[in-house]
Amino acid sequence: MLTNEQKLRYFQMHRNSNYRASLRLEGFKVVPDKEINFDTLTRQQILQRIERITARYAG
Repeated sequence: MLTNEQKLRYFQMHRNSNYRASLRLEGFKVVPDKEINFDTLTRQQILQRIERITARYAG
């Protein structure tokens, strides 16, 4: 039987996997989380990503 902590990690892992799969289905280029270092993104790069996502869903 799994502990609550193990269950939580299991569901978080699958939720993240499902989210990435949904993005791929929508046409977004998805790279594994390990390859993205969000600390190195500039403010401008983050804003550009937000604009692209907003245009995709609000446009």
